[in-house]
Amino acid sequence: MRDDLAYGLAVGLILGLVLGLSGWLVDRLIWGFSSGLAFKLALALVFKLAFALVFGMVVGLYWLSGAGRRYLVFLLCIRGRLPWRLGTFLNWAYEAGLLRISGVAYQFRHRELQDWLAAHPTP
Repeated sequence: MRDDLAYGLAVGLILGLVLGLSGWLVDRLIWGFSSGLAFKLALALVFKLAFALVFGMVVGLYWLSGAGRRYLVFLLCIRGRLPWRLGTFLNWAYEAGLLRISGVAYQFRHRELQDWLAAHPTP
């Protein structure tokens, strides 16, 4: 978890700095380097950099590291949509012959079981 956090923060900071500074540079090239716009351009740099840093942190922490996926699984476990020990449950279902492993995914072995589970959702 610590490695994901460090990776996500590093990617987020780099992505945020690149997006913020490139947006500021584009504004400078469009509006020119006149002194009357210096305050507005500096203010735009601050806001663009802040927005880009937040955007970069979200992208880095959620999508590029496994932290977002683990958080989603945790929320589903709390709400009762997934078992708490998901790995143990999937191993049991594999050993019982209900699921098969295909690459990195688990698949139902029996189409009838999948249809029955889809037709009878739990409240």
